[in-house]
Amino acid sequence: MSEPKKKVKDLRAGNAVDTTFLVMEKELKAFITKEGYYLQVKLGDRTGNLWGRCWEKADEVASRFEPGDVVRIKGVVESFRGRLQLIFEPDAIERSTETYDIAEYLPGTSKNTGFLFDEIVKTAEGMENEFLKRVVFSFLNDADFINTFKKAPCAKIHHHNYIGGLIEHTQSVMTLCETITELYPELDRDLLLAGAILHDIGKTAAYEYAFRIDVTEEGGLIDHIVLGYGMVKDKISGIKNFPEELALRLLHLILSHHNYGEWGSPVKPLFAEAEALCYADLLDSRLKEFVQIQKREAAKGKEGVWSDFSRGLDRFLYLGRGKKRKEIIKE
Repeated sequence: MSEPKKKVKDLRAGNAVDTTFLVMEKELKAFITKEGYYLQVKLGDRTGNLWGRCWEKADEVASRFEPGDVVRIKGVVESFRGRLQLIFEPDAIERSTETYDIAEYLPGTSKNTGFLFDEIVKTAEGMENEFLKRVVFSFLNDADFINTFKKAPCAKIHHHNYIGGLIEHTQSVMTLCETITELYPELDRDLLLAGAILHDIGKTAAYEYAFRIDVTEEGGLIDHIVLGYGMVKDKISGIKNFPEELALRLLHLILSHHNYGEWGSPVKPLFAEAEALCYADLLDSRLKEFVQIQKREAAKGKEGVWSDFSRGLDRFLYLGRGKKRKEIIKE
């Protein structure tokens, strides 16, 4: 029986590697202590990524493949400044000729996206306001949108930054908002749930993920909030007699859900449903970022109970000890 393929998350210093990885980046880097260049490539699979380095014949080796290619590579894992790197010889890497599914090489949600989508549809079907129901289903009945919605990441760096992250986050925010309406029945349930389902749909246009998660030109220049506002406004314009105030309230939910201008929102929440959506979104995104950092840091196996400094959260995170630390690593 052949040895199972090693994933990035399973690699340890001293491991010999003979497997396939996705090339996410490649660059010729100048040596510090001598003339010439070495090749640095960012290699990844569904579980993570690491840098690979080839010290000789950098130009020749770099010409064999491009970012987005899957390569077969042999090498040895080393630890350098607390991080793993894969060292390989010039003849130990080549572009793979096998057929492959790109999803095998990009980080993805551990949840079933079909189930998540069904949960969103089930909630939308329970709406009583026919106008809000129609605008929501103008997206949920669109096959092209559904395909993108199930695959899109929610971010490049921070929370849910993997394939399927957007639908996972959307379903979580929707569920939180359902709970909020049980605690505060005076809120407009349908309006809040419509906002929860639609608040981040602009991210379907804001991110690309052909071989790595990155921001599109639209995403960088316009931002997902404004993109989502435009998408929903276009759908509303196609629904006859859609109430003007209801349209304004739904669009306000989308525009205000980040609260701060520096986070992309041109306006702050100005009524209760908008405030509820803002904090449901923040709760899910922040908690997910905590969990992702804790798992990533704990999996490194380094000593100590504190994480590296998180710029996104502006703090060090406590990782715990012993049994608790092992529990964090579990999927």
